[in-house]
Amino acid sequence: MRATELLARDHRAVRDLFLKFERTPLDDGSSRQDLFDAIVEELDVHARAEEEVFYPAVREASRRIDDAESGHAHLRAVIREVKTHEPGSSEFTAGVRLVKRIVLAHVMEEEGGVFLDAERMGTPALERLGAQLAERKEALARSVRHAA
Repeated sequence: MRATELLARDHRAVRDLFLKFERTPLDDGSSRQDLFDAIVEELDVHARAEEEVFYPAVREASRRIDDAESGHAHLRAVIREVKTHEPGSSEFTAGVRLVKRIVLAHVMEEEGGVFLDAERMGTPALERLGAQLAERKEALARSVRHAA
């Protein structure tokens, strides 16, 4: 699978998690916290794999990598703030909505910019990069599960 396809699949998975979060009743703090934790874990593994594997490989093909990395840093700061609130609070809900807006804007920038730039690398290079990304994501996911 091409790296861009793998990353786009991640984007869809996190969108689905946000939808589940939005459907969860405000008074179900435990489920809301569990879903937010799943969103954060998915974003963390995805972003770290991008930063370690995808961005360095694509940097030559795209001038947008610095912006993408800045987007990750901003997102991490907002997530740290959201984690300070109780899952049933309006601050938590507003924070998760802000995280979603940041993620969706980042996804649009990546899929409409970085991914298009990366296509210039050609399918064989993107497939090799996809294999490296998948391997790194699996290792990161294992380390997150063991740390929990």
